[in-house]
Amino acid sequence: MDRPAQRLYRRLQLTLLAFFLLAVLFLVVVYVAAPSIYTNTLLLMPSLTGRYPAAATLLLIGIGGFFAIVMVGVLRRWRWVFWLVLVAFGGMNLDLPVTLLQLTGILPALFPVWYSLCRVGASLIAVGIFVWMLQLYQRYGVWARGRKAPSGAHARDGKEEVIKAKR
Repeated sequence: MDRPAQRLYRRLQLTLLAFFLLAVLFLVVVYVAAPSIYTNTLLLMPSLTGRYPAAATLLLIGIGGFFAIVMVGVLRRWRWVFWLVLVAFGGMNLDLPVTLLQLTGILPALFPVWYSLCRVGASLIAVGIFVWMLQLYQRYGVWARGRKAPSGAHARDGKEEVIKAKR
């Protein structure tokens, strides 16, 4: 891996790790400050006795575990994690118009305004990272490891040259 590609990969790695750590922190803050968002998402009936339902806690633990696996994949440069993050961040484009329609009242608002605005901010950052990852992929390949030649292309070219030389 050449020097500029290595620097770009390190920047991407640090950016993704920071994004995922902030996402986990945000999940925990929302869980502590407004657990009703989790109960509404899971379509649970709010109970008077328990502020933190077990299903909401399990959801938080599951999402946190998933983010931990993705962060390990970013550190170890797993190819499937690259593609997963690229597709997921590209799909966050869809969150922007939906949230805008919810904030204007055209669609029913499912969450408080502050939560929707935080989601829009996270979506804008994720879309920016998506564009950056796409540019890095086009120039340097997956995780900026370099572009690979199609399999068998060199062997086929060599055989054709040998066949032409014999003629």
